[in-house]
Amino acid sequence: MERAPDFVVERYRDRAESGDARAQFYLGLMAEQGLITGTPDDAAARGWFERAARHGYPPAQYKLGVMLEEGRGGPPDAKGAATNYRQAADSGMAEAQYNYALMMSQGRGLPQDIPTAIRWFERAALAGVVEAQMALAEIHSVGVGVPIDPVEAWAWLKRAAEAGNAEALELLPQIEARMDEPAKEEARKLKSAHDTLAQIRTER
Repeated sequence: MERAPDFVVERYRDRAESGDARAQFYLGLMAEQGLITGTPDDAAARGWFERAARHGYPPAQYKLGVMLEEGRGGPPDAKGAATNYRQAADSGMAEAQYNYALMMSQGRGLPQDIPTAIRWFERAALAGVVEAQMALAEIHSVGVGVPIDPVEAWAWLKRAAEAGNAEALELLPQIEARMDEPAKEEARKLKSAHDTLAQIRTER
């Protein structure tokens, strides 16, 4: 693995030591990828992400959440992961919104709360996170904490299918088989509403 030039590392390090959260974040990425020493160093990466996260830098909060959840660079900390995901999610980071929703739906690191998790899944899904779209399709298809709703399931599956998700393409006919024509028309209208909401979010 190629190392980053020393002068580049030192440039970021000088800025990071002076409290520049963006530089701290990039040093974390470089350490994670092995660009500083030639070998990936999760412990160093986690340390830099922690420093940047304390400054409220959303990408670092997200990356720190991943490392805490997976126990990389130190012991696992589900509660800390959920906290950092939430902070990044509040800033609008869709990947963090999905991870936070997933942890909440499973009750890992915070109390299980399906209705609130669904709202976070929806925010991530409208931002284009296919995993969130698939999660919502499953929740509404089998009734995870909510009544079974094939119309809602179809609308999210359709968005995932349009993004090229093979599983969604396979599941769509199964959902459609449970729907009569009025339900299918309602599902198409709901999908159109989702598309409009997603476009509004993109334009903001």
